[in-house]
Amino acid sequence: MLLLAGELHAQFSTERSALSNLQKQKWERAYEQTKKILQKDSVNAVARYVIARYFFAANNPAFQVDSAHQYVTRALHDYTLSPSKEREKMKRFPLDSIIIIRLGERIDSAGFSRAQRLNTEQAYIYFLKNFPSAQQCSRASELRDKAAFEDARKINTYQAFETYISRYPQAQEITKAKALYEKLLFEDKTRDKRLFSYKAFLQTYPQTTYRHEVERNIFEIATAPGTLESYAAYVEQYPQSSYANKARAILYHLLSEEQQAQPLPAALQSDSINQLYQLERLYLVPFFHKNAFGFMDAEGHEVIPAESEDLDPLYRCGNIDEDVLVLPGKVVSRNGGLVYRGEVTSVEDLGAGFLLIENQTCTKVIHKTGFNPGDPCVDEAKVLDGKLLAIKKNNRWSIRTFTGRQLLGFDWDDIAVTGNVVILHRDHKYWLATTDAVSATADQVPLKLKDAFEEVKPWSNGMIWARAGKYEGVFDQQLQVYIPFNEQNLLPAFFGGVAHVASQWSLYNNKGESTGAYDTVMMSKPWVAAKSVTGWRLLEPLNYFTNTQRYDSVFFAGTLAIGIRNDSLLIYSAGRMSPVLRVKRPARIEFIPGQDSSAFFLLQQGDKKILFNCEAQKILAVSYDHIQHVGRNIFMVTKKDKKGLITADGKILLPAEYDAIGSLNEWTVSLLKARKFGLFDVHRKKLVKPEYSKNLSAYTPAVLIALKGGWYGFIDWNNKPISGFEFSEIQPWSDSLAWVRKNQLWMLYNLKLRKVVLDNVKRIRLIQNKPEEKIAIIQRDKDYGVIHNKRGIVIPLNFSDIVNVGSSDRPLYFTEKHVEEASVFVVIYYNSEGKMLRKEVYEHDDYERIYCPEP
Repeated sequence: MLLLAGELHAQFSTERSALSNLQKQKWERAYEQTKKILQKDSVNAVARYVIARYFFAANNPAFQVDSAHQYVTRALHDYTLSPSKEREKMKRFPLDSIIIIRLGERIDSAGFSRAQRLNTEQAYIYFLKNFPSAQQCSRASELRDKAAFEDARKINTYQAFETYISRYPQAQEITKAKALYEKLLFEDKTRDKRLFSYKAFLQTYPQTTYRHEVERNIFEIATAPGTLESYAAYVEQYPQSSYANKARAILYHLLSEEQQAQPLPAALQSDSINQLYQLERLYLVPFFHKNAFGFMDAEGHEVIPAESEDLDPLYRCGNIDEDVLVLPGKVVSRNGGLVYRGEVTSVEDLGAGFLLIENQTCTKVIHKTGFNPGDPCVDEAKVLDGKLLAIKKNNRWSIRTFTGRQLLGFDWDDIAVTGNVVILHRDHKYWLATTDAVSATADQVPLKLKDAFEEVKPWSNGMIWARAGKYEGVFDQQLQVYIPFNEQNLLPAFFGGVAHVASQWSLYNNKGESTGAYDTVMMSKPWVAAKSVTGWRLLEPLNYFTNTQRYDSVFFAGTLAIGIRNDSLLIYSAGRMSPVLRVKRPARIEFIPGQDSSAFFLLQQGDKKILFNCEAQKILAVSYDHIQHVGRNIFMVTKKDKKGLITADGKILLPAEYDAIGSLNEWTVSLLKARKFGLFDVHRKKLVKPEYSKNLSAYTPAVLIALKGGWYGFIDWNNKPISGFEFSEIQPWSDSLAWVRKNQLWMLYNLKLRKVVLDNVKRIRLIQNKPEEKIAIIQRDKDYGVIHNKRGIVIPLNFSDIVNVGSSDRPLYFTEKHVEEASVFVVIYYNSEGKMLRKEVYEHDDYERIYCPEP
């Protein structure tokens, strides 16, 4: 046994000696001993364990966790390769796998602690790479991810987070990293905030979490011009965008009434807009049901359910065609959609689909589709040129797009618009900008304002006049200089403008072209006469300035210009720069305006009078005192204060024996002679001689209405009676029927049969009064009904009252039958064809709430 013990002790004597030297801190001796052992025996768990402890000794100047880790790992490896008999021997060292593992765990902890102290991505990567079996690897991975995340956050670029995401897709910070990546990517790619950048970003990164924000910016910038075209182009390019329906809604309200009446373009169509489109072809009518008010259309379909407890009296009589309705506690669109919820004291339509809604505490700008384009409360607002919104708050004005994007801040005392030009006012100065230039600021285009002016105002033909000190000038709608700024006084004219400088006059036409300076200027559309030292000239300045020859003097007669030189008169007609007629003086020219587009002039030389048209074509020689055009190449002539009619070729239609002749109406003229009235048909040459007390009127081409002895009757063109003169009033109804009044009652008189077909009508209330269609509510005794001039009785005369709550073109009848015995009112709504739409039964108080007083 002593021999065995000695052998065992001798087998690990060097390792024991090395371990003893370690404990005595004889570092170099211990290291040399173990190195010699390993040089002789490459597989030696004990020696490697001892050298691991050497490198892991805290006081050892050669302390090295990584080397300690390498040796303890090899020690465990060598131990596993050792045979069991050898392992038994190692136990007496003492050494076994548990001892090695525990040393390894301590070394791992030291390595992890070192990584924690450094707390960098690389430190944790190093630990994970070199200590792959350490218990702290999971925690080290978490800390590595966190350190890398903090590094990326310090760099704070999308590229840094992109790298992080690709390296550590399972990191706990991955959600934050992706959010920051998306944010920084969005900010970097759209840093210039230009439309092009937003479009490119959306195309490159369609799945971005900032898609809604990108779409909002594209929508707001692309539609900033506020035109139909800009909204239509946006919808066409982005039909599935989250803002497409909003664009459609704004676009729809930018359409004119005529455009809204047309079929909607495909790009504009959506369910809500199609519903509005259909509804706006019809009016709304209120109804009362179960103690609440609702609204129906002209076909009786309920559009807004009966939910309102009260109703503005203005709505009671129906025919509601407003875009929005103000109901208790809310404003709704025609289809019942909520526009605004809250009490309302007033609603002003600003145009372009915007409303200014006021209550006791706040004034709001609300679009008819319900969105607010800006601040919760404002002082005032207005639409600029149908394209932009001006908002006033705290007595300062700003400009926004229709989508609410601010273009100009609250920096202005006032903002106005004339055409396409915005006028900005601040501190008694004015600046000008086009609406396009203001809109372009949404796309980061700097606004370049013109110089400040002391006064600005609209001019003729859409021009803008401005003054700075003594300098005056004029801009066009694109703010190009139309009349250059000089020390001058500028006046608008039908052709452009006139500049007065130092007693001299210059003219500017609509193209901005100017003349030389003149001493005197006379204007009479379409002519200008200008005088210089060389004499008078005629100018036709509407499109260009063309000089005629010089004249001693010039005068105007209607649209004619007459130049006088020596013994001649030269006559110019509008648009002709060469004379149409040259005559000798003395001569007198009288302009005779036509009743249509024609015009004439009368040339008198001595006793000779000749009528010309404005092309100087001779019409006829005139022997009358006066001549006047009445239309259709027919002239009224006067001779010794008596009137007659002649044709353009001089034929006499009526001799000059009448005291007065009226204007030509269709083909007839009224005649007055000896205080009696007659009528003449110039086409058929039919004459009813003056023998009546009042102007005759044609009821039909064959029937006339005449007044005789204080009573009306019907006659024909042969002056033969069709009825007696016994009516106090006549109202037209149809070609064969007329309403006639006698003894305070109305009757329907048949002109062909010459008899009354409906009598005892107390009252007639016309709903439609067109030549081709007439509709009336009539009262006979106490009963009311509806009659049509072609279809006869539409609603029989058996109701207590009837009110049209529809339009004149498309009536909808509110009929009421009072059942006295039951103290109830039966109300039935009928359409224009007499079809029943709805029926309600009311007691007195409820009936009063829905009844429309007779207008």
